[in-house]
Amino acid sequence: MTQAAVNSAKVLYRLSVSREDVEKAEKLFFTTPQLQKVLTSPVVPAAKKYEIIDQVFALETTEDVLVRYMKIMCRIGNMDEMQDIFQYYYRYWDQMHHVVRADLVYAEAPSKAEEKEAKAILDKNYPDSEITLTQSIDESLIGGYVVKVGYKEFDHSYEGRLRQLERKLTGR
Repeated sequence: MTQAAVNSAKVLYRLSVSREDVEKAEKLFFTTPQLQKVLTSPVVPAAKKYEIIDQVFALETTEDVLVRYMKIMCRIGNMDEMQDIFQYYYRYWDQMHHVVRADLVYAEAPSKAEEKEAKAILDKNYPDSEITLTQSIDESLIGGYVVKVGYKEFDHSYEGRLRQLERKLTGR
């Protein structure tokens, strides 16, 4: 992710564009590959790009500030970075609103006790945050679960516990 994409995402946030509107804009932008090609093409005149942005974003009654933002991204040539901009916007929005998005990964449906334990881990590590927990299955886990938050993992899988035991026994 480039610094320009990070800065553009922060600008989008500071314009007070709602997360819902950004999600709609992302959906519109990535619905058709042709739209991306036209808006990122150096051959297509800016006036034509602006006209297309107006037409496409009118379909979802998008805020004017977001439409103007998209036109500016077009003018400065950052349309090819929109995916990174959207992704960083979501991360920044979560950070500013104290939202933690976690994924509970398990081999088979977790027991109520495991779910409660995973939520306790998150509450302990992120006490002042709203936690959004999604669940997914990874059949390569033998058993237990792993809680993932960004780049952090809280490994309570059987394999993870065996590694912890091995480290304890070998002193590594």
